Amino acid sequence: MRKIWRPIPLHLTMLELLKLKGGTATDKDLYESVKTVYDVSYQEFIKTLMKLEINGYVRVGTAKEGSLIIELVRGEE
Repeated sequence: MRKIWRPIPLHLTMLELLKLKGGTATDKDLYESVKTVYDVSYQEFIKTLMKLEINGYVRVGTAKEGSLIIELVRGEE
C-alpha cells in the first residue's frame, strides 16, 4: 500500500466540503466532491468518515437502502 502525503489532510477536506454543502450530504455526494480534490478510493473515504464519526465531528445515519446521510456535528477548531 502506497501512502500519499496530501497538502491538506483528507479529513479536513471532507469537513470543509461538508460545511460548503450546508452541513448535510449523502455519502455518494460527498465522495464525488472529495474525488474532485483527491484521488481517493471509496474504502479510504469510508475509513476516514468512520474516524470523523468516532471523534464526534460528524453523525452518520441511513437515508435509504444503500445510502448514508452525513451530518456535521461540529467543525474543526
